[in-house]
Amino acid sequence: MDKITLKGEKDSYIKLTQRAKLDLSFVFLTVCAAIICFLGFKMNSPSVIVGAMVVSPLLFSVVSMGAACFRKDWKTFGTGFTTLIIGIIAAIIAVVSINLLSHIQEQSEILDRIRSAPLDYFFVAFFSGVAGTFAFFWPDIIEAIAGIAISVALIPPVVMLGIGIVQFDHILIVESALIVAVNVLGIFLASLLTSAGLNLLLRYKQKSGGKHWI
Repeated sequence: MDKITLKGEKDSYIKLTQRAKLDLSFVFLTVCAAIICFLGFKMNSPSVIVGAMVVSPLLFSVVSMGAACFRKDWKTFGTGFTTLIIGIIAAIIAVVSINLLSHIQEQSEILDRIRSAPLDYFFVAFFSGVAGTFAFFWPDIIEAIAGIAISVALIPPVVMLGIGIVQFDHILIVESALIVAVNVLGIFLASLLTSAGLNLLLRYKQKSGGKHWI
């Protein structure tokens, strides 16, 4: 396996910014993920919800924000933030729309279980963000991002928010919005710190004479 280098790190960052840009595929996959997740709640099916997490591309925008913040690349940060907000709005609109055709009569068991402590969500999001950022920048393991996306419950709380809006459930709206915010914060901080750590290690490696220890 190739060793990571400063040039490789820069190239990976460029690829990441491309993945985080707002385009038709990003919106389409986000909408599909939201609908799949909504149906998973209705069916009380954890496996369907996991499938929705894999489809959702929201993780790319948050990781790009953290990496961009470390590099003080505010244009890319703004692009990632805009993409994230539009993606969330698109997901909520999809949930509200599909609810008109197939609405949830009662709160599902999964919907109740997923409303867990915000601190738990933060740690899940943080360490998934660390793993996700590492996967983006380390050679040959970019494909691992699909598995990491499963761990980060970004799309379920967004869908919960849409359900809360449809049902005029103020408590669910507040809880869901809090979980979304906590997830985004956890992933963002993890991406920022991991990007900084990798960059520091690479610069130290360069100063120490290019020893191939990473």
